[in-house]
Amino acid sequence: MGVTDADEPVERVFQALCEGRLARDDLTARKIAAFLGQTTMVLYHHFGSLDGFLIRVDGAGWRRLAGLLEARARAGADARSLAVAYVEFALRHPDLYWLMAERRFDRARLRDEGRLRLARPLWSGFVELLRRYGSARPAEDTHVLFAGLHGIAMLALSGRANLGEDPAPDQEVAFAAARRLADLVLPARPPEPPALPAIGDRGPRRSA
Repeated sequence: MGVTDADEPVERVFQALCEGRLARDDLTARKIAAFLGQTTMVLYHHFGSLDGFLIRVDGAGWRRLAGLLEARARAGADARSLAVAYVEFALRHPDLYWLMAERRFDRARLRDEGRLRLARPLWSGFVELLRRYGSARPAEDTHVLFAGLHGIAMLALSGRANLGEDPAPDQEVAFAAARRLADLVLPARPPEPPALPAIGDRGPRRSA
């Protein structure tokens, strides 16, 4: 049976990456099509290219991470806890995180094709989260935190988090580094509550 809903194959591949049923080496057009029980034309017909498909899976990963951080913020977690949550996410889903943060995309082409429409809203959400945590320069601090936490995550994933041979486990060394980074970038304070939607705002609308 052919795929009629373009979101369905994206969700299936996303969940398989989350659960470890697919790995980064499986993210080729031929292997993805076989996993979906389709021909490779399903990717090119609905998404234009392999990049067009995988950027949708990438976006699902960033939405999952953003939702996780937002939920913790709403529960009153401090910035240090959110920094650890980022690293935990990367360690728990290494192949998904590789797609999100390491795989090279032809972003100029994807932008020209209108396939990066979610990038700015997602980024703005992370910037707003840091503003609520007291950042005076939230856009710059978002770049700093992403760069630092990504570096910590990649060191941990490659077995290099504990280069000083500290007796603590590698994961704990990585989490301690994430907490310290949060301390350096953000003031020690609880988050502000998220802004309420404006009257008449019915929430996000699905783009055509």
